[in-house]
Amino acid sequence: MSPLQLIGVSALLATAATSQVNAFVFYPQDPERQTVTCTSYVGRPDGNNQAEAMMEVSTDNFRGVGDANGFTYVFGVYHWIADERLSTSETYSIVVRKALGTGPGPDMDPNAELLRIGGLTTPPSSNPARGTWITYEGFGIQAPLHALPAGMLPAEGRYYVGVDLPANPLWPATDGHALFRADLLSANTPAVFGENERPGAPDPTWGGSVSGTAYSTPWTYILGPLVTSPNLHVGGVDPNSSRLGAPGASYGMNGLYPDIMGNPRCDGLMFRITDSLAPNGLVFMGAQFGLQPPIFLWSLFPDLIGHSHLGATGLPIGSTMLNTGSVEINIALPNTIPPVMIGSDIAFQSIVWDTSNNLGNWTNAQAVHL
Repeated sequence: MSPLQLIGVSALLATAATSQVNAFVFYPQDPERQTVTCTSYVGRPDGNNQAEAMMEVSTDNFRGVGDANGFTYVFGVYHWIADERLSTSETYSIVVRKALGTGPGPDMDPNAELLRIGGLTTPPSSNPARGTWITYEGFGIQAPLHALPAGMLPAEGRYYVGVDLPANPLWPATDGHALFRADLLSANTPAVFGENERPGAPDPTWGGSVSGTAYSTPWTYILGPLVTSPNLHVGGVDPNSSRLGAPGASYGMNGLYPDIMGNPRCDGLMFRITDSLAPNGLVFMGAQFGLQPPIFLWSLFPDLIGHSHLGATGLPIGSTMLNTGSVEINIALPNTIPPVMIGSDIAFQSIVWDTSNNLGNWTNAQAVHL
């Protein structure tokens, strides 16, 4: 790992139109709309050895990411590169993988690659300082990648989006690149800022070695698929924690696995809806006990993309409007979720209605494991 002490140099590598896609990133903060203060370190999944860093999209936690009426489409990969020397171009690949059918984690067999694009490089620069490249990398093909070959719920229930980092013996001393990350409390690193999950939560990301071995990693990355559906992320609010480095809700593991035990934490909950395609859209919100099988609900709008994962009895919990592409909504204040809820799963999902074209689009659904 390398401490985050980035000099103010950044650039945008845009091969996908950023106003036409949404980056689905599982991280404590929204890197596209918030100042990222939760990153203590940048890192790689296996030091300076070659390895793949992968985000998991699991139907245990998220459903409907990229849903286009039953088919999940991925248009590219979004990630932040921490470059130790901007003047030296770094080479890497992006990859989308199937899950291992016999257990958790990605299938590292070459035949399990849904897509691989190699030979990518960071942009040229004359600046020898340390800096950041923010990348939106479209696949460069007319049809997007159909990431889930069996429709909404593949047998394995998950897939993996990642970056393959080549070996670089100069990293982190003088050169090479890594990814922005937020360490879990369970990582037992000196990170002051990062994730704020409750004890016992599983690792959220994965690494894959050149030998074909996959292993979980105790942090989240600024990394994820580019999709056209709007995003919903649930955040946990722990007023006694400074892990976020700023006021607000932590939208990574603190929202997926909040701590409501009451000794001493009793986290509150918020959710954040983002959409670059309908930046001033109307938002309709709902909740349910647990994620449900996908169903169409056509009654609200003449044109509605995607599926409900709240079932026919999902509870409407309000409406609001996006403000330049995002909105945050309080669900429960800290110290208000009763202990009787421990062990429950609550699912949240929303619709974003673009009033300019009368088109509605389901966000992804997210489960909160109380």
